Amino acid sequence: MAQSHAQIGNLTYNAATAQHEALVTFHTAGGRVRVAASADAPLDADPEVVRRQLISDAMLGCREPDRLRSRLKASPPEPVLRAARPSTSLAGAMDWLRRLHAA
Repeated sequence: MAQSHAQIGNLTYNAATAQHEALVTFHTAGGRVRVAASADAPLDADPEVVRRQLISDAMLGCREPDRLRSRLKASPPEPVLRAARPSTSLAGAMDWLRRLHAA
């Protein structure tokens, strides 16, 4: 799975299981993939260690079929709308009159 980067969502600490938990989002060419991840570490663990464990767990979770995850497909780019040009000088004059009347 090729990704440009990973983003860790709201990080929580589950005292009952002594784990840090978060949703990790992978931004891929095919869209965003969010995977539930957890890291076994004490509350006062080094944040960089927790971050690496969460990303590693999420990457493993992408390959597990029973793992909680969601996917948001990339949307196609929106077309650029350009102002229509009047096809004749009469159409331009009529458009000008409509704007004048509306003012």
